[in-house]
Amino acid sequence: MTIAQWSDDYKTGEKEIDKEHWGLFALINDLNEKRLHGADEKSIASTLYALVAYVDVHFEHEERLMEETGYPELDSHKKAHEALDRRVMEFQDAFLGSPETFDFEALMDFLSNWLQQHILKLDMDFAAYHKKRQGEGGSA
Repeated sequence: MTIAQWSDDYKTGEKEIDKEHWGLFALINDLNEKRLHGADEKSIASTLYALVAYVDVHFEHEERLMEETGYPELDSHKKAHEALDRRVMEFQDAFLGSPETFDFEALMDFLSNWLQQHILKLDMDFAAYHKKRQGEGGSA
């Protein structure tokens, strides 16, 4: 069962960012599949570690691109990234601390909502700014 369905609606027009977003969808869906098919704790923990690491790399890449283009909302976007990163790590810690009582539904709801709200709102705002800058001959 796919928890987060990738579609062209999520494309920002920035090839690397889009590839990384697709990767986030893939990791989240892999995590959900493992949960639904009764994967062992080690396998689920491994995917959670991969998700946390991937999120960190992706956020770093996005923020670097925003900095390079002079995005005026960089600070607020960074704060959103920090909050999202913190929440994912809280879920990871909760799973590692008590896998038998871990609330997978809450995690899947959070991740699904995050993808939709963060990408479709915050990242698309940056994408529009970036496209405008490129059209003006700005850096990027």
